Amino acid sequence: MKVLLGFLLLLPSAAAAGTPKYSPVAGALAVPISEDNSYFRNPGNPAYDYWNLSGFYIPQASSASCSAASVTMALNALLNTRRGREDEEENISEEAMTGKVSGLPWKALVSGEGSEGRHGLTLAQLAAAAKEALAAYGAAEFSVSSAAASGRSAQALENFRKALAENERNPRNIMLLHFAQDTLTGAPGGPYAHISPVGAYDERTRRVLIFDVDRQWYEPYWAADIQVLKAMSVKTPAFGRGGYVLLKLGDATR
Repeated sequence: MKVLLGFLLLLPSAAAAGTPKYSPVAGALAVPISEDNSYFRNPGNPAYDYWNLSGFYIPQASSASCSAASVTMALNALLNTRRGREDEEENISEEAMTGKVSGLPWKALVSGEGSEGRHGLTLAQLAAAAKEALAAYGAAEFSVSSAAASGRSAQALENFRKALAENERNPRNIMLLHFAQDTLTGAPGGPYAHISPVGAYDERTRRVLIFDVDRQWYEPYWAADIQVLKAMSVKTPAFGRGGYVLLKLGDATR
């Protein structure tokens, strides 16, 4: 999301000073998918979300449009994957999708100008925008739920792991994370509230693949689920704590 636009100036200077990309945070290290893709080469792992999302992996269009990019990917994955389409049918785009949502000024909030001095979405706004977008694109049976990060207790971690595992086994839902990006990537100068889809969950190693839409700086990367919970629990003045939003289709679409 990068609501502090000065971050775009900080990263190159930090890199020049020798700060490595994916620096460890409190001993935790994010691992780029180019360094570890063994999970997807195991035929025992269907990895529904990874394959459904990868064909529609897009970068955020602006420094504040991570919410729009993430929901765009989710809707394409849920509504357009493996669906016979006519040649005239376009993929869902950020520009078109945000224009269909009227319950909040989404298009303005993800623009460079912002709306009433604000950029980006809170967790509650993300859920509301996703729900309206699904309806706008004709999803006949769907649900959108959200879970706010309430802390890093053992119970909170157990609940998060259960949600990740269930999401990984279901080809008809997509999880979006609202988290502090720097808590996973080690980027200097944070916290940076951010939104991106979950690409996969390796229950054996307890790692989450983040399909980070901030593609100017990152490729998809693995992060420990306990570190992701920590990142969601970071509180920022503009957005409060993060959490996750789950978009789920029922038995019928369109």
